[in-house]
Amino acid sequence: MKVKLANLNALRLLNPGPLVLITSKYQGKSNIVTVAWTSPVSHEPPLVSISISTKRQSHIMIGNSKEFTINLPSFDLLDKVLLCGSVSGKNVDKFKEAHFKQVSGKKISSPSIKECFAFIECKVIDSFLCGDHYLFIGEIVHAEIEKNFYREHLDLEKVKYINHLGGSYFTYPEKIIEKKR
Repeated sequence: MKVKLANLNALRLLNPGPLVLITSKYQGKSNIVTVAWTSPVSHEPPLVSISISTKRQSHIMIGNSKEFTINLPSFDLLDKVLLCGSVSGKNVDKFKEAHFKQVSGKKISSPSIKECFAFIECKVIDSFLCGDHYLFIGEIVHAEIEKNFYREHLDLEKVKYINHLGGSYFTYPEKIIEKKR
């Protein structure tokens, strides 16, 4: 038997995706925002999308700088990730507040977060206002991951990334199953 689900709650069926920290830099100021809505968009060129609320300082910074970095935190950083999603970058230096170390970007000015196990640097190629969020499409220009966490795919036995189920619910993947086509 199926039950009716509120339209807004239907969005939760499309997550769990990785909960990420998006870093940006504009006019000498760096910021972090926690984002659950990310998606691959294209193989050639390699494109990703991120969706950021119009209430967030980061949408202004990314809109002006045309760059952002997707940082992938492990589950042990959940409290810091939640902090970065609950205070405004207008009033708080989230790097200092969360005790994160900024690492200079390799191909863009946006920093990455040293404590995260991977990062993806992107240049914005397009953006759209979609309701109460901005959708940014970024071309991947550089990416790095801790060597011992990757072997053709993310090694979930060594690193547990954060999945957001909606509201105050979080989990992490634990098992990989290979199916040959």
